[in-house]
Amino acid sequence: MGMRTLGKEDINFAVSLTVEEGWYYTPAEIELMLELDPEGSFVYEEEEPLGMATCVTYGRTGVLGHLIVSKKGRGRKIGHALVDAAIEYMEGKGADSILVNATEEAVKLYQSHGFVLRDMTLCMHSRLDSTFHRTPSTDCVQLEKSDLPEVIDIDQRLFGDDRSRLIELLYEESPEGAFKIERAGNIDGFIFGRPDHVGYNLGPWVCLTGDERDAEALFRTAVSTFDNGKIYMGAFTSNLTALKIADELPPINTWRIPMMTRGERRYHADTSKVFGIAAYELG
Repeated sequence: MGMRTLGKEDINFAVSLTVEEGWYYTPAEIELMLELDPEGSFVYEEEEPLGMATCVTYGRTGVLGHLIVSKKGRGRKIGHALVDAAIEYMEGKGADSILVNATEEAVKLYQSHGFVLRDMTLCMHSRLDSTFHRTPSTDCVQLEKSDLPEVIDIDQRLFGDDRSRLIELLYEESPEGAFKIERAGNIDGFIFGRPDHVGYNLGPWVCLTGDERDAEALFRTAVSTFDNGKIYMGAFTSNLTALKIADELPPINTWRIPMMTRGERRYHADTSKVFGIAAYELG
């Protein structure tokens, strides 16, 4: 009774909570969280499971991914208990900065645990169909496994911590959707695109030049590998170029996501070079 570690036997419960919340995650996405941090996710239960929190740590940074309490368990401070468990775990692993991409409704809950609003992102749900001209750029080439150390170094400078395992797993999942712009032997930008159960996810998407033409070349090249379907991506609201490029696809829905941190902020470098994040639950 009470709090315990979320295991593989809980994946169906975790997925059902995301469906109840309208997020519709898949078993594979929950499994990825457990692969990145096997002991970092939690279930609160009494006679039955009533809520969950998922976490992953990258060096001195923790990410609180999903925080969901079932309708049966609401109004009983279960969300607060799950946040406490997540913070205790991540700080116990040495994290002195914890990031969460919050729902608007949960901002006050996180503030009561010491989180501060740092940035705003826009989650974009778009449609890809035959009206969109799939035009890969000759400036872009396939990202190779040998490029990952440089990609990881760029990501670390922009994010603020070492996410090497995440980058490696995203590449392993869909190497055919990963592209780069390289000049004079250096990577100026990269993008990861990968299929999921409803369509495609786009990100991380980084352009060190900040040039709209480079950023759009990466975007169109990745999208050119996709069939018709839905696309999900997230970008900082301050990066107007990213929002402009993403708006080339017909929107289905968009919503604002507060990015909050407890401790040092993440993405403390120039976010004008970050055009798309990896995934909200992954940081």
